[in-house]
Amino acid sequence: MSDREPVLELGPFALGKLEELEEFLAEISGELALRRGGIQLLGELGRPDELARKIAVSSDDALALTVTLNNTLSGLIWAQIILNEFGDRVCSVPVFAVLKDARRHGVGRELFSLLEDWVATKHVTAIEFTTLPGDRHTKNFCESNGLIARSLKMHKAIRGH
Repeated sequence: MSDREPVLELGPFALGKLEELEEFLAEISGELALRRGGIQLLGELGRPDELARKIAVSSDDALALTVTLNNTLSGLIWAQIILNEFGDRVCSVPVFAVLKDARRHGVGRELFSLLEDWVATKHVTAIEFTTLPGDRHTKNFCESNGLIARSLKMHKAIRGH
């Protein structure tokens, strides 16, 4: 174990890092797939290579920031300004992920702080995240940053369909 302080670097997503982003998203996808509701969420986001390309060609109303920890891509936030189901202009965060090894180093908090700074310039009414049921870590993180649950989507599968 090293006594050196971890080296944390934040910045905008760089197009030259597309392959590294795809690998990061594949790792995160594997973790999500194990959680209740994860397969459905992954279906909405698309395969890691598709999602990486969506992030890479984001518009001016989108934010893509990455975090490297000791030269390894360890965190990502991708946010978009959208009209939500209520017609409100909001900042939707389809991807906010930090690899397990990078958690507890302030990566998530730093990304969220940068998101808030960006959102302040975008004239939106709220920031919206989707978290999976039973994901206490993400729920607690969101609540510690001032987000509150607004709705829960309930689901019961029907046999034979």
